Order: sequence, then C-alpha cells, then structure tokens
Amino acid sequence: MTGLRKRRLFCVLLTLLTAAYIGFIYGNSLQDGAASSERSGRVVEMLQALLSSLGWQGTVSDYFIRKAAHFAEYAGLGLLLGLTLRAYTPHILRHVFVPLFIGLLVPVSDEFLQLFIEGRAGMVQDVVLDFAGFLAGGGITIACILLARYLRKRAADRAEDVPAGEGNGV
Repeated sequence: MTGLRKRRLFCVLLTLLTAAYIGFIYGNSLQDGAASSERSGRVVEMLQALLSSLGWQGTVSDYFIRKAAHFAEYAGLGLLLGLTLRAYTPHILRHVFVPLFIGLLVPVSDEFLQLFIEGRAGMVQDVVLDFAGFLAGGGITIACILLARYLRKRAADRAEDVPAGEGNGV
C-alpha cells in the first residue's frame, strides 16, 4: 500500500470514528429522562463508593456528575476533531474553523434534539458547557500537535548544525 493510500485510509477511519462518536453523543441524548437519571445515578454510586474507600467523607453530587459528563463527552469530540483535522491537513490553524463549526453545531443540535425527548430539556447552559469541553479537548490536541511539530523542527535544525563526524559516535 502506498503512502498516499495509507493517508487516505487514515483520514477515512478518523472521519468514521468521529462520526460514530457524534452518534454516541446523540444516542445519549435520545435516552428519556428516567433512563438518563438512572445511568448517572449508577455513576454517582460507583464514584461515591470509590472515594469512600479512599477515605473521602464528602458526597458526590448528581448534578456535578451530569455536568462533568457533558464536558468530558465534548472534550472527546474536540480531541477527535483535532486529530481528524490534522489527518487532512498540516495547516491546522488555517482550517480550524471547520472543527469549530462542527464543535458548536453538534451541541446546539444535541440540545435541540432533547427538547423532543420525554423528561429531557435542551438548555443553553449545556451548549456553553459542551462547547467549553470541546474547546478544551480540541485546544489541548492542537497544542500538542503544534508542540510536536516545533520539537521535530528544532531537532532537525540541531541535526543540521552538527558537523560531519560529530555526535554520531564516529
């Protein structure tokens, strides 16, 4: 398989993974209010048990868990969209508007969808929280990509500065 074919396959796989993740997000939103509350209740119980076993005396809030889940879910989307962007182009800052648009479109449409689900409510504050999670995940991903690029360039520049026969054990 040629390098170009591998790159295209990688782009397609990352795009499909990102689309599946968006499907996961929408799938969570399609749960009715009772199912969603039961699911977050189980997470609260597990986390409370874990923290209690470590000696923590406080109480884990269902509200905190639900909001943390929103943030984490969209941080994952930011990570995937950052990686997908990089797979398609090395010029990520030039094309960052595409994942930013998707990163805002998904939470807006997700919260709109919840308006039609029994026991759920679409909330502007959740759109803001979701987008903040997206920005955190995408920002960290893009920062890591740019840092890795900088470090590779710096290492290559240093390698060019080493005179022949030095630094290679000869």
